[in-house]
Amino acid sequence: MADVLHVHLRKKLSNLINSSLSKFFPVNKDLSSIDKDSIKRILVVRINYRIGNILFTTPLLNALEKTFPDAKIDMMLGAPFIASLIEGMPQVNKVYTFPRELLKQPLKVLKLKKELKDNRYDLLITPSLMSSSDTLFTFLVSAKYKVGFYAPDVFSPLTHAVPFPKNIEHEALKPLALMSLFGEMDEEDFKSTLDIRLGNEEKESGRDNIPVHSIGIFRDARNEKKIDDAWWSELIKALHKVDTSLHFVDILDPNNTTALAKDMLTISEKNLRILASKISNLDLFICGDTGPMHLASASGTATIALFKTTSPTLYGTLGKKDLSLVMRGKSVDAIASEIMMHLKSI
Repeated sequence: MADVLHVHLRKKLSNLINSSLSKFFPVNKDLSSIDKDSIKRILVVRINYRIGNILFTTPLLNALEKTFPDAKIDMMLGAPFIASLIEGMPQVNKVYTFPRELLKQPLKVLKLKKELKDNRYDLLITPSLMSSSDTLFTFLVSAKYKVGFYAPDVFSPLTHAVPFPKNIEHEALKPLALMSLFGEMDEEDFKSTLDIRLGNEEKESGRDNIPVHSIGIFRDARNEKKIDDAWWSELIKALHKVDTSLHFVDILDPNNTTALAKDMLTISEKNLRILASKISNLDLFICGDTGPMHLASASGTATIALFKTTSPTLYGTLGKKDLSLVMRGKSVDAIASEIMMHLKSI
């Protein structure tokens, strides 16, 4: 109860600060296009600590590469353990991280600020509207152009802003609306899927010890999104009834090394990009609404996303071979049947 109250008060305070600052520093709603030829150095700011939220920036990163093929693209993240995902993308020049503990080391903060200033960014782009960390960072860091979204009563220290898109539902695709600032944009111009751009060598390196006809599962998730182990055991039994040749691979959270079954192949890997290379060799990946679900999809593996409480419209998997399933009211056998039908179809 205390945690819920803490979150509620923090949101109230954030809204109050945003509303006050927006009155003193009104956002520039200049919708004029920026000269693309002047953009040589770009910084994307997403100071977040969750895998899924960082993977949601990959459509934007790939769109920026297509629009500015000769520009250097850097990125500012929150948690260092996520950095490997973005560092391996071919268009990304350098990844910076700003973990919470860095706030206790002012000299390191000043050193980072100087390095970013020396980079002389032409464009800083912040794809999240309501992130206080991103807003503060955007305010403090120098760039010729600062691009992002605006909304009433939200402080946005930007030089160019577009209205927050209400016609785009999925959270990963909303940042693509920012690309309209760089010229006429068609929806078909940019990929609408997550993609961390694994190379062939990376995929080959993750092939070891993964048998054919392998289905990966990931059982962990936050709070009410988590599906209990007994349900997973029942699902595996139901799938084996349909196809006995299937092999199941238990992808373990590094903080939970207990396998679902003693005879099941397991994978535990802290480096997220190496984990992605292993997942890319699976025939199918099944998990709840959590970061590894988006990681599997961004690796090109057919992904089944199981939704207990959240909305697949906002957070569902986006790959062409993916399927989002709402669990409510369905038996294990019914879900197993849908999974096998989808597997056969792809």
